[in-house]
Amino acid sequence: MGEEICKNGINREIIMTTKSNEVTSITTGNANSNAATDQHAALGLDHSPKTSRHTLHPEAQWFPRAGLGLFVHMGIASVHGNLDLSWSMIANTPYDAAAKGANKVTPEEYWRLADRYNPTAYDPDKWLAAAAKAGFKYAVLTAMHHDGYTLWPSGHGDFGVQSHLAGRDLVGPFVEACRRHGLKVGLYLSPPDWRFDRQVMSFNYYTASMDPSKPRPNAAGHPWFDQRHQPITPLRRTPAHEEQRRAMFHGRVEELLTRYGRIDLLWFDGGTHDNAIRDRARELQPHIVINSRSCDGDYDCTECSLPTQRFTGWFETCHCWQASEIPNQTGTGTIDVWGYLKAEQYKSTAWMLETLVRLRQWGGNLLINVSPRPDGELPDVVYQRLAETAEWMSYNQKAVIGTEVPLTSTKPAQESPL
Repeated sequence: MGEEICKNGINREIIMTTKSNEVTSITTGNANSNAATDQHAALGLDHSPKTSRHTLHPEAQWFPRAGLGLFVHMGIASVHGNLDLSWSMIANTPYDAAAKGANKVTPEEYWRLADRYNPTAYDPDKWLAAAAKAGFKYAVLTAMHHDGYTLWPSGHGDFGVQSHLAGRDLVGPFVEACRRHGLKVGLYLSPPDWRFDRQVMSFNYYTASMDPSKPRPNAAGHPWFDQRHQPITPLRRTPAHEEQRRAMFHGRVEELLTRYGRIDLLWFDGGTHDNAIRDRARELQPHIVINSRSCDGDYDCTECSLPTQRFTGWFETCHCWQASEIPNQTGTGTIDVWGYLKAEQYKSTAWMLETLVRLRQWGGNLLINVSPRPDGELPDVVYQRLAETAEWMSYNQKAVIGTEVPLTSTKPAQESPL
């Protein structure tokens, strides 16, 4: 194995190898926290402290005991092999400035990747069998990211498998595989749809705002960019356009909650605050758990960094297991990338398990991300990491999974005694 895993816990002084697909450092990564902050600012996400009021439905109470979830960012960006989903078409993002645009393409170039996307080796059953054996309790698939490409044949919008893969449904097999292997079913869906908005939005980070009610504070002096990253005159979104996008989003949610049977979790990401879709989701599936990024949901979240203070209710940290070589703003570190990178380098199993244990001290879940290749298969290194996790879980699972931690500890997660 790539590291020594102790039977009675995680050894703080873990000995690590230098295999080409393994990253050996264990850090919380300020660069990655900055990337998340910059992206959330453009999405209009509100991270002000609030009291969590989670659902009391008895069939939703699995969430705080789940501990470990698998996030799967799957989509057309994987064809390129050096792009993040969606964000790679936003120019001038500050968090990766030292990359000098090497990880960027124009929106026109990005969306043309759909012509070459063909996940012929897609086998979520294989993914989720390995994840279940490793102690994962839920999984979340990006049914549609901000780029607007739907992984199911949606009747709301004209970009996705319905336009490029002859209507092949990629969501259904994922849902069925989750059920076969005893994992709770989660689906990620972006309220923003940049393809739908492409004529009325800027693809320059400093003037891009995915929530029109929250204009960018530092936009003065920065031009709008079109789909070729050329300066254009700022455009105005009409109320009719906003209502059409909202109706598309609501329609997509209804499709996902009525076509595939029981869905356990919805993971929204950005856009205008919308409690109406939360309420409609609960009408369709009363037991469902919903995050709090786009509505007053059931749990809060940190991204690519551990929380500095304990949440008052349910919470989750989503993080990237994959490592990248894309430099951050200053060139002193690297950023996390959610989409597939052809280098196929992953952080160590020890890093993931240490992060998990720290979060479980406060009763939080870890939603750890993996990224399939353009043919739909997961990299071999992912299966290696899952096998290593399964071995550790064979001795330690009861200590971190299936338990709910009482609200007593206030020690910051970064100061774990590990």
